[in-house]
Amino acid sequence: MKFSIKVVSLFILFTFIAYALPLYVDKGERTAPPASVARNDQSSIDENKGYPLPVTGYESYIGQPISAYTAKHGEPIRVGKAYGGADWWVFGTNAADYIQIGVKDGVIRSLYILGSRIETGMYTIGMTQENVLEEGYLARDFQLTVGDTLYELALSKKQKKLTPLIQFENDSFVMLLFDEVTETVHGMYFLSNEALLDLEYYSVVSEESYESERDDRERSVAADEENIQQIKSILSVLRERRGLAMLQESEELSMAAGELMPSGTGINDFTAAFTLSDQRIEKKLAEVAPDVRTAFVFADDCYSVPSLFLKLLQQDTVIFADYLTRYAVTGNEHYQLILLGE
Repeated sequence: MKFSIKVVSLFILFTFIAYALPLYVDKGERTAPPASVARNDQSSIDENKGYPLPVTGYESYIGQPISAYTAKHGEPIRVGKAYGGADWWVFGTNAADYIQIGVKDGVIRSLYILGSRIETGMYTIGMTQENVLEEGYLARDFQLTVGDTLYELALSKKQKKLTPLIQFENDSFVMLLFDEVTETVHGMYFLSNEALLDLEYYSVVSEESYESERDDRERSVAADEENIQQIKSILSVLRERRGLAMLQESEELSMAAGELMPSGTGINDFTAAFTLSDQRIEKKLAEVAPDVRTAFVFADDCYSVPSLFLKLLQQDTVIFADYLTRYAVTGNEHYQLILLGE
């Protein structure tokens, strides 16, 4: 009898050990991966899962009449012309409140936001990439519809890092604009599907190509002047955010810019290549600003200032040089020129 009891007791003991030991060892040896690894290891995850996201923030204004925005936020400080019969409604003047809204036929197509105090919703200026990834995975491929046509976009690795896209349920997107130095979001660009494709910034990889028809858009002196105003404003905002001194307009640099920029009637491929060559610009700067450091930014086919800065900030740009104190901006329907000086 005692032997039987011992056998049963030992059986129960071994059964308990066999059951409990793996749980104990597993608990002690199994560790969760670091949060950064878990967020960044996206190779085995469906990155498009969860897209498009519900509408909860400033993306809700896309497709709405501009009156829906002004009813809540007040009137703009300026309404300027854009190419193609559209308008820019500009609100704010500094790094805290600057926003410009693209409007056509009274309807909002885009919102370009640099103001850090503007409450845009889930995604905000100042977020790090880790903050963004905490809200969800960033995809590299998107599908969107304009009219009855389905298009597919593909982001490069660099674009996914510096200008990732977020898609929303109301046929809109937001581009998160990362500062490569501070590694934080310095701006946000909300766009309708059509406005996003019109940028021609991301690659369209679908069989059906997209024709923006921007070459046929109406150009005007008023739109050229609005572009110049926007360049000045955005330059000031971006330098303010970096803690740099504000640039002052220079009469000498303005005269040089005016002499360099060919008139609209005299522009052709030959005259532009000669007149706005790097060598000629550098020579003119040396004449008007001898013995000081100078720099310049030249761009062609500038259809919108936000798209100009999208491209400019992907390169090694001189606009953030701390020695700069003076500048001048000029442009026309073909070219934009920024002269900078110490």
